[in-house]
Amino acid sequence: MHEVDTRGMPSRIAGLGWKSSVPANGFHNRGAAPEDSYNNNPQGLDTPVGEVEIETTPEHRNLVSGDPRCSTWTRSYDDPDVSALRQRMWEANGIAGLEVCDPDEVERAAMLFHRDGFVAVANAVPPEQLERLRLGATEVIEQLVAADPEGGVGGGAGGLPHRYSFGGTSASRHMFHRPEWCELIDMPTTTPILEAIFGSSNYILYGAGGDLALPGAIEYQGLHSDNVWAELHDPVGGVSMRDLPVPSVHINFPLIDLTPENGPIRQIPGTHRSRAPIPRLADEPEWMRFSTVCPLPAGSAIIRDARSWHGGTPNLSRDVRAMPNVEYFAPWFRSEAIVRSMSFERWQTLSPHAQRISRFVVCDKDEPVIGEGFSHPRSADREAFRKAQLAQLGEQAAGEYERRS
Repeated sequence: MHEVDTRGMPSRIAGLGWKSSVPANGFHNRGAAPEDSYNNNPQGLDTPVGEVEIETTPEHRNLVSGDPRCSTWTRSYDDPDVSALRQRMWEANGIAGLEVCDPDEVERAAMLFHRDGFVAVANAVPPEQLERLRLGATEVIEQLVAADPEGGVGGGAGGLPHRYSFGGTSASRHMFHRPEWCELIDMPTTTPILEAIFGSSNYILYGAGGDLALPGAIEYQGLHSDNVWAELHDPVGGVSMRDLPVPSVHINFPLIDLTPENGPIRQIPGTHRSRAPIPRLADEPEWMRFSTVCPLPAGSAIIRDARSWHGGTPNLSRDVRAMPNVEYFAPWFRSEAIVRSMSFERWQTLSPHAQRISRFVVCDKDEPVIGEGFSHPRSADREAFRKAQLAQLGEQAAGEYERRS
C-alpha cells in the first residue's frame, strides 16, 4: 500500500475553474477536422500553424478539432452531461491491474517502462520537496489566471480551455528559472531508473514544464505522441522513430492524488513501438478514454516514453490538477527542441550529474536567459516580452543570441 498525501495544493487557489461563460472547446472557431483522419504528427516541431491558430505547443498544432462529444455542454459542475460523465469516470476510469513501483525497484520499473511505454513510481518526491513544488507551481498558476481570468485562452496539447502547459506558457519555453523544477532533474528516486532505461548515465536534459488542468476542463485531449522531432527520412520506409530504442523520456509529477475525476493522464500501453495510426478522439474506443494512470498518490513519478499514445482527461473535480515535468533525451538523440533556457547561476546550484546532463541548455556566464521568469497564456505577449529583452541587448548581441538559440 502506497502512502497517500492528503494535503493538496495551497488553499489560495481553491475555487479556480468552472467558468460557465467559456463554451466547450473554447472561443476559437475550430471548424472541421483536417482531412487526415488520424492524430499522427510526423512533422513534430515543424508542424505548420494551419488555418486554425490555437495557443498550443508547436508539436501539438495538429490537435485543433477539440472534443466533439461535449460540444453542446455547459462548463458547469452540475450540468447534467458533466454529472453523467463524472459518474461514468468513477465507474470505469483506471488501467486494470496498474502496476506501481517503489523507487528501489529499479529493474522492475525499467522492465515495465520498456513493456508498456510508461511506468508509475510512487514516493518519488519527498514530502518537503513536494510542498516546495506545490508552492512554486501555485505561483505560476496565479500568474496564468491573472492573465486569463476566464481560463478561456487554452494551451497545452490542443489548446483546450482551462488547461495550460507550464513550459509552453513560459517565454523561455521551459521552467529552469524555478528552483522547484530544477530540484527534479537529478533525484535518488528517479536517476537510477533513468540510467536503467537508457542503459547509460550519458543521457541529457532538454526540458522542464508539465501541464495543469483547472476544474471544469470538461474536454478530452486527443490521443497523441510528443513528437519533439520530425520523422526520420527513410526513402524505402524501412525505419521509423518507432523502430528505435527510446529517444526521449518525460517524467510527470502529480501534485495531488490522481483520481478518476480530476484529470489523470491516460496512457495506451504498448503503443510506443506501434506503427498503427493514432485514432482521432471521435473514433477512439471507450476503453482508451478510460485507460488512465489512477489512482496514484501525489508525489509519484509517471515516467513516459514520449512516443506512447497519451492524452489529457476531463477534470470534473473542484481541485486544480497540476503535473510539473522534466524531459530527457537518450545519449544518441538530439533535436531542435533543445534550447538554451537555464541561467549559468542556476546551473551552478545543481548536482555534478545534473550539471553534466544540463550542458546543452545552460547559457554562458553573465548571459541573460531571454524570456526567463515570464509566464503568459498568449503567445503574442510572450513574444513581445522576448523582443523587449532582445532589444536591450542591442542589435548585434540580439542577432548572435537568436542564431545560437
